[in-house]
Order: sequence, then structure tokens, then C-alpha cells
Amino acid sequence: MKAFSALILVSIILSLSTVTPPTLAYGEPSVGVKEGDWIEYSVSITGTGTPPPTHDVRWFKIEVLPVQGTAFSVNLTARYANGTLGSAIWEFNFTEGNVEGWIIIPSNLGPGDTFYDYSIHTGNPVNVTIQSQEQKTVLGASRTVTYGNDSLRHKEWDKATGVFVGSSEVYRNVTNRYGWYIENLTVTAQAIATNMWSPPIRGIDQTMFYSLAAVSITLAALTLSLAVVVARREKTRKGKTGALEVFVVLLLAVEAFVVTSLLWSEFGWGAAGINLIMQTFWTALVVASMWFRRKGNYFLHGIIMIVVVGATLVSFSAVLLMSPPSGGSMETYFSSPLKLAEFVSHAVLSIPAIIFGVWLVALWRPKSTSFPAKSKRIAEATAILWVLSYAAGVLGFIADYTTFFG
Repeated sequence: MKAFSALILVSIILSLSTVTPPTLAYGEPSVGVKEGDWIEYSVSITGTGTPPPTHDVRWFKIEVLPVQGTAFSVNLTARYANGTLGSAIWEFNFTEGNVEGWIIIPSNLGPGDTFYDYSIHTGNPVNVTIQSQEQKTVLGASRTVTYGNDSLRHKEWDKATGVFVGSSEVYRNVTNRYGWYIENLTVTAQAIATNMWSPPIRGIDQTMFYSLAAVSITLAALTLSLAVVVARREKTRKGKTGALEVFVVLLLAVEAFVVTSLLWSEFGWGAAGINLIMQTFWTALVVASMWFRRKGNYFLHGIIMIVVVGATLVSFSAVLLMSPPSGGSMETYFSSPLKLAEFVSHAVLSIPAIIFGVWLVALWRPKSTSFPAKSKRIAEATAILWVLSYAAGVLGFIADYTTFFG
């Protein structure tokens, strides 16, 4: 919708910028983002009065579309205070001064450098000067952050990408171009998630993490191969595979998958993506376990459930360590009725599923003759709750990270 094109902070209300003669910074402006890059922000609005309804945004995400020279576009999705979502395509062109309210500026600008801004509100071309820079922790990683301001807005940008990571804008006695009067409001935006950089994993830098992950996967693959060979020899000699070999095979498969998931997260999905991948794997194993149970193979049924329940508890802990809850991240769960319903439904299903799973594992004994009858109802409840919890999680992921539901 057209009103949405004026969305978010810096370009939502008439900007009063100082007019200076238009000159470009030395050389061609550099684009520091690429297709597929994204970043999310939380927004808070305080003060006296109310913003225009079409601009009362509390969360938004920008995703970069194809880049051509100094021009590119982004898909901007926003959540309003009333819980509704909206989206629009914003066009950027650094050469022409189209920086959409300083949301993304040319990359690698330092103190004293300028970028060209042709205001969409006033039509006045201006040069905006980078005032200062400092090393700062942003979303868990050390980044060089630059600063700039005018009479209304104060911006912080990630120097390497040119993407803004924080802003504060004060509007006092302002009437926007649509006639909406704003008495005294402060709009603050803060980056809360991105795929453009990642925090060190438990204090390890990215290069070291990749090296350790590669070594872990290689060792897991070699040990898995050895375990399979041992299992086959045991089967040839004894006619059956030992419990230890089966457990080792499954555990190492899970280990390799988890490490692969962590690597995948470095390329864009973050903690939510890791969790989705893991839960897909665990749910598939739960279904496989129940299939073995129906076939009367309670031994393999029990082994798989031990691995699944144990690994699920570990994976939840790992996700919490990698992306601990914060005020900004938790706020999104209560930002709308839909988000609240997602959060509650997933918790109501997943917590009992894990409890029943632990109960089922606690009852299991390798050679127990009473286990099948004693655990029948518990196994059914575990399977049903686990699958429903997974379905709720998938729907929540689709609603939060895609535009499938609009």
C-alpha cells in the first residue's frame, strides 16, 4: 500500500534537514549488502501524542533483493502496534541519493566522509557527514559502528555493510505531509537479529569455529564408519547387533547433524532455523521409533527414544546459549494476539511431549516383558504430542519468517 512506503522512523514524517550543496564522497559509493542479507529491528515509541496509524510500527525486517551496481531494493515487512503485518518494496540508489531515510547507506564510510541524500519529503539534496566511529558489540559480535545526525534523527550504522543498527528520532510540534500533528514523540529502533554477521560461538572466532566444526564432522564420520564395521562383524559372529553399537551409530549421526545445523545457521537462519532443523530430525526419529515399536522391536524403539529425548534437551539448551532471551527478543512473543497464540500453543504441546518422552525412556528396559503393555498409553501420548508440537512450531516459523500467511 502507498501509505506503507512512508513507513518506519526516519522517512515516516517530514524531515527537516540542513540544505548544503550536493557533492558526492570521493569515488563511487560502495554497496555493502548482498542479496539475501536481512536484519530485524524492535521499535519503541514514547512521549505525548500518537503517531499516524500507518506508521505505528513496533517491529520490522528488511531483506535485500538483487543488487545491481549502486542500486538495489529491499523487501520491508513490518508489524504494527495492533498486530497486523504490512510489506513493501523499497528502492535504493546511492548514486542518485536514494537512501530511504538513512536505513542503508554506502559501506566503509569513516569520520568526515559524506553520503548523498536526496530527501523524498522535501526534494532538497543534502550531504550527510559521518561524525564519528567506535568499536562496539552489536548482536553479540564486535563491529565498527559509525554515527551521524541531523535536527531530527541520530543514526548508528554498521560500517562494513552500511546498514543502520540503531536510531533515535525526536518529533516535537511536527505536522507530517499528510496533515497528522505530532506533539512530542521519541521513536527508538534497535537491531535485534541479522544474518550479516554472527557472534563468536562460546568465545571462539568464526575461523576457529569452522575449523573445529570441520574436524568434528570428520571425526564423527570416521567413528561412525568404524561403528558400522564393528556392528556388522558382531552381527556375523553373534547373529545380532549389540546395544552399544546401535547407540553409538545413532548418537554420532545426531552429533554430525547438529554440527551441520550450526554451520547452516552461519549462513542465515540463526537460532530459529537451527531449532527447526533439529526438531524436524527428532520428530522423524520419533516416528521411526514408533514404527519399530509396532513391529515388535522394542529394543531399537527404546534406543532411539533415549537418543531423541536426550538430544532434544541438549539442543534446547544449546539454542538458549547461542541466542539467550532478551527484552527485545521476548517482546516479540507478546507483540500481538497471533504471536501470543503461537508461543502458548507450542509451549502447551512441547513441554508435555518432552515429559512423556522422559517417562517413556525411564520405563524402558532392554529385556523387559512388561514394558510393551506398561508403556503403551505413554508411547501414544508421546508420539501425538511430539508431532503436534512440531506442527505448531513449523506454523509459527512460517508465520514469523516467511510471507506465506501475508
